[in-house]
Amino acid sequence: MTPLDRLYIGELWKMFKRPMTWTLGIILAAAIVLIYATLIATLLAPDSVGVEVEADPAMGGTLQESLILPDGLYMGIGLVQLIVTAMVIILAAGMVGSDLSWGTIRTMLMMGAGRTPILIAKMLALVTMGLLGMIAGLLLSILGSLVTALAVGEGIALSSWLTIGFIGDAVILTARAMIGVLLWAAVAATITLVSRSLAAGIGASLALLFLGGQLGGMLGGLGEVGTWLSRTLPNAGVDALTQLNALTPPQYATSDWVWIITNIIGWLILLAIASFVTFRRMDTLAAGS
Repeated sequence: MTPLDRLYIGELWKMFKRPMTWTLGIILAAAIVLIYATLIATLLAPDSVGVEVEADPAMGGTLQESLILPDGLYMGIGLVQLIVTAMVIILAAGMVGSDLSWGTIRTMLMMGAGRTPILIAKMLALVTMGLLGMIAGLLLSILGSLVTALAVGEGIALSSWLTIGFIGDAVILTARAMIGVLLWAAVAATITLVSRSLAAGIGASLALLFLGGQLGGMLGGLGEVGTWLSRTLPNAGVDALTQLNALTPPQYATSDWVWIITNIIGWLILLAIASFVTFRRMDTLAAGS
């Protein structure tokens, strides 16, 4: 077993031993159950109650169509990606911040672990946890779609949606979502490492996640220059890629793909450089402070 393998397994072990990881897992499950329970209650509400929800046209013609499989896959993956991304941000910041505050980094460095393998192992562990969260959330969303079908009297016709094509779509949608999860994990880990503050890592990353879209929209209103400025935000490439996970995805031109790929790869490279430079300049005592 190589040193990187040992470090990777060690990071996973630490994650599974931390109460935060299990707490976030419970929150993920509870959030998906609550969302689907609310949407099912909305569908079953009598007309006299006056409950009306407009479905996103990109997810289906009606709310019921958007929830029931196979179309329900697209709404489900969108909900799961948003929740898992926020939780991976917390997990990434917690992983780096706790190692700095507890002195775990210092211990690993004193035992001869390389700085570069440590960072790579942490990122691999975060990607693994994000993938596990996406798979678990997707399975829960599929279960929610099946419960919805039963609740509205549609029944469960497995042969109508459980096909090789459905499984292939699920894999592709999850892979696209994981690109966004990876980028935001890198954002949170880097901010926490550079600032050496757990609060800064979580707060700044979540603010970028939820407010970056609004900032991009405001910049876009400034004209062509503002549009290009908005495309430099970390949200831009991920959001554009995520739109392909809709039931009716946009058709991107070659120029669109150029800036989307440039944005995502550029931010990953920039964050990697910032992390490696910061960590390599951090002496052993500072890493444990």
